[in-house]
Amino acid sequence: MPADNFGMLKVLEDFSQQCRTALDLANGIAVSGKVDKIVVAGMGGSAVGGDILKAYMHSSKIPVFVVKDYSIPNFVDENTLFFAVSYSGNTEETLSAYEQAVRKKAKIVAVTSGGQLAAKAKKAVKIPSGLQPRAALGYLFFPVLGVLANSGIVDAKESEIKEMLDILGKKDDFKTAGERLAKKAYQKTPVIYASSLFGPVAYRWKTQFNENSKSPAFHHVFPELNHNEIVGYQLMNKNDWIAVFIRDKLDNERVKLRMDITKEIISSRVEVEEIFTRGEGLLSRMFSGIYYGDFASYYLALANRVDPTPVTVIENLKKKLR
Repeated sequence: MPADNFGMLKVLEDFSQQCRTALDLANGIAVSGKVDKIVVAGMGGSAVGGDILKAYMHSSKIPVFVVKDYSIPNFVDENTLFFAVSYSGNTEETLSAYEQAVRKKAKIVAVTSGGQLAAKAKKAVKIPSGLQPRAALGYLFFPVLGVLANSGIVDAKESEIKEMLDILGKKDDFKTAGERLAKKAYQKTPVIYASSLFGPVAYRWKTQFNENSKSPAFHHVFPELNHNEIVGYQLMNKNDWIAVFIRDKLDNERVKLRMDITKEIISSRVEVEEIFTRGEGLLSRMFSGIYYGDFASYYLALANRVDPTPVTVIENLKKKLR
């Protein structure tokens, strides 16, 4: 039988508490002066928070850019708020980006559990260690949000945060849905679809299937997929694929219609499942969508008879890079 030797289920079940704890980690940390753009540098699980922040701040006049590479954009300057996010503190791409941001005199805040980044950064949010980065999303996202709130850049409403924590606290609802979906996804390749705004949620599902379930997975967004990917379904085998639509009640009405029509068109070629986000605030809707996928990937790992925690392939690749 498959074994969860490292306790991933307990980590997932405690996610609402992780978010609650993470909200206080940025207390007293802020930046001053002009900020006209935000850059979040990170890789893998440490970068997902940047993707979520970009979506969360989609209506802000201050643009958010996410860097998942060694190099940073040329526009980074002294008016840039630069978040260097590395759970371990030793991610080589993020350390490279950090050094460039220093040279460009950006306003830098690190989010890390330790390592070289903690040693180098003058201003850092120290987060708890001992988790896989993908299992530390609360610790990697909410300190960034806290710094922005402390700096007067975003208004993180207490009511919105409370709603999110209350919804995530109902973990059994997410576990049940995740387990049901995992059974349907067994021995199939998941394709995750969402609106553009919820693209980071779909991407999180993809990466969780990759790392937890050790399974290939793909994602795309509406309406763009209607202009290309939908054609590929003509030759797909229903036994090999499952499409998951992440649906939000505030999606654009035309996007909702596109989802309905797309489901009708592709259902002859793939099984289609729908997940509906929960709550009124954007934080609740985004993180509830993410939470469903976390449990789905966990239970698919068990179905695949693999331990969801280790990522041996990634560790071996890092060793070869040394």
